[in-house]
Amino acid sequence: MTRQEIETSYRVENGVIRSPGKFEGEPVYVPYFWQFYLEGGAEDDDGETLTFHVTDEDRAMFPELANVRHVFLWESDDGFVACDVR
Repeated sequence: MTRQEIETSYRVENGVIRSPGKFEGEPVYVPYFWQFYLEGGAEDDDGETLTFHVTDEDRAMFPELANVRHVFLWESDDGFVACDVR
């Protein structure tokens, strides 16, 4: 999933998804990493938190990740996906 596909599929304002649903209120790159996870791409899955190492390719598509090394995702009991970066 590319940034363009995300911005076409969701209403994004200032880099944040505003469309109701699973990714509402999260950064534009969250569906990208979630799709990567669904395809078996998470570097670590401890059963609660998914860990992704941010690559140069990720940074090229999402410049807001310029100083980020890892993206962490988790799904709440009500199905929403949340994110943290470091």
